[in-house]
Amino acid sequence: MLSRRQALAGIAAAACAPFRGRASAAASANRLAGIANLLGIDRRYAGAGLSFDIGAVYPVTGAGGVYGAHVTDIPKLAFRHIAAMGGPELNLILKDNRSGDPQAGAQAVRELGFAKVPMMLSSYSADIGAMLSGIERYHILSIDGSGGTSIFARNKPYFWGSIATTPNDALSGVIAFLQAAMPAVVTISTIGWDLGSLGDMVVNDATRQFSGTDFKLGTAEKSRIGSTDYSASLLKIKNSAPDFVLCVLYGEDLGYFMKQYALAGIEKPVMAFTHSIVAEEIAGPAYDGLYFAFDYFDAAHPSNPWAQFYIDEFYDLEGTYYPPDNYGANAYEDVFTLWACIRRVIEAGGDPHDGAQLDAALRAHPTFPSLYGGDGAAPGTLTLDLATHSVAKRPMTIAQFKDGTIVPLAHFQTGGVNFSLEHAML
Repeated sequence: MLSRRQALAGIAAAACAPFRGRASAAASANRLAGIANLLGIDRRYAGAGLSFDIGAVYPVTGAGGVYGAHVTDIPKLAFRHIAAMGGPELNLILKDNRSGDPQAGAQAVRELGFAKVPMMLSSYSADIGAMLSGIERYHILSIDGSGGTSIFARNKPYFWGSIATTPNDALSGVIAFLQAAMPAVVTISTIGWDLGSLGDMVVNDATRQFSGTDFKLGTAEKSRIGSTDYSASLLKIKNSAPDFVLCVLYGEDLGYFMKQYALAGIEKPVMAFTHSIVAEEIAGPAYDGLYFAFDYFDAAHPSNPWAQFYIDEFYDLEGTYYPPDNYGANAYEDVFTLWACIRRVIEAGGDPHDGAQLDAALRAHPTFPSLYGGDGAAPGTLTLDLATHSVAKRPMTIAQFKDGTIVPLAHFQTGGVNFSLEHAML
């Protein structure tokens, strides 16, 4: 992924490349028509003339509020594209979960339910589980593209995750990477958000994955969401003498942790499970060398024409402050998944304003076009698992932040399938 500095330096040249930079209205319309054909949109069932509300329970305030434009701009970008492809008018009903406040999430889903909103984009794994009962009660088809289902929210009615379960889906690849590239690592300490008993489920699954290996798990520290002081946890991590540290913190929290980690004298490599410009800027030089394991959206090397189109439109929308990341890509893609469910219900002669019918349409064929994967002639595919409600498989990457950029080191599918190191690592 390009760093913000690289994006600023390279945007002028990028604007001169094919399909990069702001295009004329006619050129954009032609490209949209091409994408509609690529996605197989049948205008007979596209929903033209209809109107739908889509809820979005996102971190408007709190530590996650720094994601800013993703909260509103990215879904609305998808709305505009869908309308231009002959689809319905989509209206965003935005609610604030205050970056992981369960009470705020529970109130938000009640309000959406009372308003009879049939579908929703969610985050923080349906706000740390507090929204799940409301999602079921009000029959709101919900997709979480930033937190996924996590371990604790799998197989919950009407709730689906379109991102790999973090950190658990990446751990098999992490284990393979450490065994291949860092054979001296034995003791691994961890720090993650304190989610109470729900967090214990995540930790227990991680412990299961490490069992049977030669690794030893050291201290497992917990911190509250939005913490800025990690001194006590860092002391315990240092005393556990780890060879490697897994950091299950997100957004600003990761930045503050890394900034303080650099001063703690531990001097062992750290692996996180997300990257953000926000964390990079908070951590400053301490971010350099950080490892990642996640489903990386490689904006520098889009794998299919739809991904390239999204990237170009993103830069036109957001300018050059930061390149597209997986959270924004997922939000955009999730809107198209919801639209696919609408089209299926229309084609079947049902009521596309009914969340139960939308959910049934998803279940009947849980595969959708994706910005990830694919090739020059076709988009990738997103397949949701009917048992877990998470992704059935997802391209995953081990990478490292070096000199202002993300450098891929290894690739695998969820579950550690088809693990391979980059040639530079061999």
